Amino acid sequence: MIPLKLLVPAVVFGLLVPAETAAQGSPSNRDRFALFAACRPVPVEVFVTNSGGPAGITTPSVESMATSRLQAAGIDAPAGTPRASTLQLSVFVSAQRLSASAVVTVYVIRLRLLKLVYDHQSDPRMRTPGRLSTDSLGAALEWLNWAPTWETPQQGIGFYLGRDGRPVTDLVARMLDEFVRDYVRVNAEACE
Repeated sequence: MIPLKLLVPAVVFGLLVPAETAAQGSPSNRDRFALFAACRPVPVEVFVTNSGGPAGITTPSVESMATSRLQAAGIDAPAGTPRASTLQLSVFVSAQRLSASAVVTVYVIRLRLLKLVYDHQSDPRMRTPGRLSTDSLGAALEWLNWAPTWETPQQGIGFYLGRDGRPVTDLVARMLDEFVRDYVRVNAEACE
């Protein structure tokens, strides 16, 4: 049996070390799976649906904001570029007038990274005796699928928004900044 005098410091140290490692920016295995792309540029796909919401929230304006943030970080890929990952940004905004002076705005924003993932379970070649998992490197396209590996959704209702789209676009900007920060941190070693 472990003496209590040794157990308490061991538990405290065990809890602090992972937090300290995370604070230093060392990517976890989960972060690497979610965001690692070997420093390859990431194209962005933007989908905006604005049903009576603030006029400034349009596909071109949101796409411009997303592209400029990715370009500033050096991770933007032009549309149509072959890729192993894609950033999808969906913005839905709807406004309804409650009275002459009151407008309620509902918004849903989803930012997610899709990566091309090999589906080991569905590949019948993997059921062949003697096949190794490393054979997945030559996987046929039918066993590669797009899967979300990183996502940050936001939704809300604002009586304060009215015809001003800044609270929504500011939130989109913060979400993009979070993605860029995490992506750059996880891919930093590959970008050297």
